[in-house]
Amino acid sequence: MCNRYENRGSISQIRALAKVLEAEIITTAATDNLPPQDNIYPDQDAPVLRPAGNGKLELAMLRWGFPPIPGQKAPITNIRNLKSKWWSDVNREWMTKPEYRCLVPFTAFAEPVRDSTWFTVKDVEIAFFAGVWRPWKGERLAEQPGKKRRAREEREWELYAFLTTEANDLVRPVHEKAMPVILSDPMECNAWLGGGFESLGLQRPYNAEGMIIRDKS
Repeated sequence: MCNRYENRGSISQIRALAKVLEAEIITTAATDNLPPQDNIYPDQDAPVLRPAGNGKLELAMLRWGFPPIPGQKAPITNIRNLKSKWWSDVNREWMTKPEYRCLVPFTAFAEPVRDSTWFTVKDVEIAFFAGVWRPWKGERLAEQPGKKRRAREEREWELYAFLTTEANDLVRPVHEKAMPVILSDPMECNAWLGGGFESLGLQRPYNAEGMIIRDKS
């Protein structure tokens, strides 16, 4: 339930959310006119909001998926077991420092299967996943000018992943193992962006009554 989502939110909607968070939005060339993304999959670029200092948030396009664990090939898209040494020791800096926290805007999420069940947050135009980003140098798939297929290139990347937790009562019948950590309350969003160990307590299921399954029609 954590490897496919959409973001149909406009830049104006995200700016409005930033005002609620008492922050100013800085955009980049890639996010000045934010196009809707109906299907975001691992190893693709998508927008995130990250601290930019002086009460500002930068809306930037980052690549979904942390570097793989040694010996594995797949990028790490979801962060679950925060007690593991991989997160508590090896990736401690990225997990706790506020400059590496981010909010990942989304409008719905699903599992990447045929005839997917899509989940949304009730009465909320855009919500956020509790995300973490980091710089990294290595090989990832990159767009090739004039070609449809991507090719692996070594370069400097900015990568993101987001926290997951146990599924709530709405998600569990569809995907019993996990769901993303969702933030919609401004105080919780700011607490997450503030970093530190205490904010990791936000890793909990979203209230099932505050979510709905989207009509497939």
